[in-house]
Amino acid sequence: DDPVNQMVMENLLGPEGYKVTSCMDGMEALEYISEASALPDLILLDVMMPGMSGHEVCEELRKKYSYNALPVIMVSAKSSQDNIVEGLAAGCNDYVAKPFDRMELLARVGTQLKLRDAHLKEVEHQKNAKLLQSMLPPHVISKLQGAHSSMIVEEHKEVSVLFSDIVGYTALAATLPTMELIKMLNMMFSKFDA
Repeated sequence: DDPVNQMVMENLLGPEGYKVTSCMDGMEALEYISEASALPDLILLDVMMPGMSGHEVCEELRKKYSYNALPVIMVSAKSSQDNIVEGLAAGCNDYVAKPFDRMELLARVGTQLKLRDAHLKEVEHQKNAKLLQSMLPPHVISKLQGAHSSMIVEEHKEVSVLFSDIVGYTALAATLPTMELIKMLNMMFSKFDA
């Protein structure tokens, strides 16, 4: 909320390669986040602001975003244990007391960003695993994930091969969500097994 504090943060984080966007109060911050095309990687949130307190802003954020999806570090001159506990109870990931040490703040920011990145990688891994499970049988997935197998093929004495052309497939694939397309193809191919 204080332009001097915002300038200090920009001067601290900017040279480290971080892009800083400042908001003057809690309502402006909530508005910015709701209208942004992507979530910020991290929020540094002052506790004492006009209108809404940092605690109220953090509580509003936690109604929509998890700790991992949107890390919040509260920054405040209030540094008693009760103040820190109140901030953590409101939903912040970390709490830094003013005046803060430059290296400590950078380390805390870096840690929260690493935790967020690890969370995003895990979410992506789960999404990919779910997609793989919808397309392949479990024994094939197991072979693909096996560290010692260089080949996943099995020997089959007799094999039937069907080549087919689905009219309009390219246009259809461009318009349908991936999961719908896979369900449609599975339904079509299951007819051949009947």
